[in-house]
Amino acid sequence: MKEFPTAKMDRVMLISTLVFGGICIGVLILSIISIRDGEKFMFFPGTIVLAALLTSYLLIPKISVNTREILVRNSFVNFPIKFSDVAEISRVEKIKLVFRTFGVGGLFGNFGYFNGNDVWYVTNRRKKVQIKMKSGKVYMLSPENPDEFIEYIKTQTDFAGN
Repeated sequence: MKEFPTAKMDRVMLISTLVFGGICIGVLILSIISIRDGEKFMFFPGTIVLAALLTSYLLIPKISVNTREILVRNSFVNFPIKFSDVAEISRVEKIKLVFRTFGVGGLFGNFGYFNGNDVWYVTNRRKKVQIKMKSGKVYMLSPENPDEFIEYIKTQTDFAGN
């Protein structure tokens, strides 16, 4: 099994993480101060932003490949993308407008459902790999070296796209 490191955040992702993360930490600090002073009304917002920060960080995936599948895992999911179900795999460098259906959009990356039912685990918008399944489902991943990732997959014996 070969591991592929997740791409480092691009500049826009890093800036949005710093801005949103800073706001969350600010709310968390205000929450702690108000709770310490005996005011309980900031407990709920503090808890929510702490959960958002932790959850977003824990969504950063680990990507590995064996002879039959791509394995995507983080603290919440562990799912295979079987080569026999893949119709096409390609690099996507173009940055276009996307709609977040459900998930995180900007805090440590874009994770979840985008453009309807596309599953994204992207930390760098310029290092995306699109995996189109025979069923029509689309996965977007961002390994640090997308070309090496694609080439490795195409050399695997069980890859149907060969």
